Amino acid sequence: MNAAEKINQPSVLFASTFYIGVAFLVYNMLPLILKSAGDSLGLSGEQLGYLGSIYMAGSAISNVAAVFWVRRLNWQLTVFSTSIVAAACYLLSGSADYQQLLLLFLILGLVNSAIVSCVFTCMGDTDNPNKAYGYGIGSQVVLAGLGSFILPVFIIPQWSFQGAAIFLALTVLITVPMAFLLPKSGVKGDVPDEAPVVSEAQNIDPTTAMLWGFAGLFIYFVGQSGIWAFFARIGGEGGLSDQQLGFIFGPSLVLSALGGFLTGWFSTRLDRRWLITGSIALGVVSLGILMMPFGSNFWMFSLAVLLYCISWNFVMPFLMTIITENDMKGRFAPLVPACQLFGSVVGPALSGHLISDGNYTKVYVLAMVSVTVAAIIFVAIDTINSKASPAEPEFQPH
Repeated sequence: MNAAEKINQPSVLFASTFYIGVAFLVYNMLPLILKSAGDSLGLSGEQLGYLGSIYMAGSAISNVAAVFWVRRLNWQLTVFSTSIVAAACYLLSGSADYQQLLLLFLILGLVNSAIVSCVFTCMGDTDNPNKAYGYGIGSQVVLAGLGSFILPVFIIPQWSFQGAAIFLALTVLITVPMAFLLPKSGVKGDVPDEAPVVSEAQNIDPTTAMLWGFAGLFIYFVGQSGIWAFFARIGGEGGLSDQQLGFIFGPSLVLSALGGFLTGWFSTRLDRRWLITGSIALGVVSLGILMMPFGSNFWMFSLAVLLYCISWNFVMPFLMTIITENDMKGRFAPLVPACQLFGSVVGPALSGHLISDGNYTKVYVLAMVSVTVAAIIFVAIDTINSKASPAEPEFQPH
């Protein structure tokens, strides 16, 4: 079996999907994990902030550095070894003091993002990256939703942060044997010195298109994370209890995973540019619901959260695929999660400055403008590059 056949095996998709979900657990459940650590160790808000920041810093460093090694190292051995290190760090963190926890969280950021870099690159090399990334997004949401339910209900009340750390370690250890289901390397970049080929149908070279894609993804996450960080607070200030918010966010995240899982199915039947436009429009509608006087009603708020989650999970695989399609040497896929990370750092901070006396109108506008600009960038890239094949529907009004 050659490399191209190996990378498209169902077992590779299964392992990649599971690894993405597990490697992103800390990122997706960071508020819950930090709260548990703070309660157990008596940490201040400032200390928790540093703990979260150092994890993000490790992740960013790892993602950027991966550009230089992701095509050089054996993916099986890299993912296997970093998974072992991650599991050990989780186990040690359960009995660590604050200073030790800072070091462990830095290492966790480095190794989790190394796993993500290998798996993202692997997914980008498949014949259907829309499907692969969609399954990866769906896995993230499902595992984070399950973890967000299991930890606070069954584990943290009984065993505090140490129990949460052991839970995370066991989750990682389950994935360790799956490392050998991954290919040792990808199929892009086999001829590294070859210049990118620009076809007559392309009016923009692939590198320029890729850079515009990274810019669009960053802009998208500035708006997406900027509003998402305050969703619970918006609901709480609207009169919803913590229990009601739990019933809203948990099921919404799990149900919205369908958006990611269905990406591959839709991508073979409808033009990707229509799918991006429709998904972003759905997200804008959800924010419009929140801006209405009845937006704080339990059922309307639930609908807004669900639509927003579906929009986010459905559109992300398409944005990722457009970037990786223009990455001719296949080296820059690790910068996709890096853009997500950097946007998620800027968005909440910027939105926090836009809140005025409990009024979130400017935050809604920032989110709407950001995701709309991102959609325009990605649709423009796809249109200019004429990516649609003859078998796909043309992007024309009927």
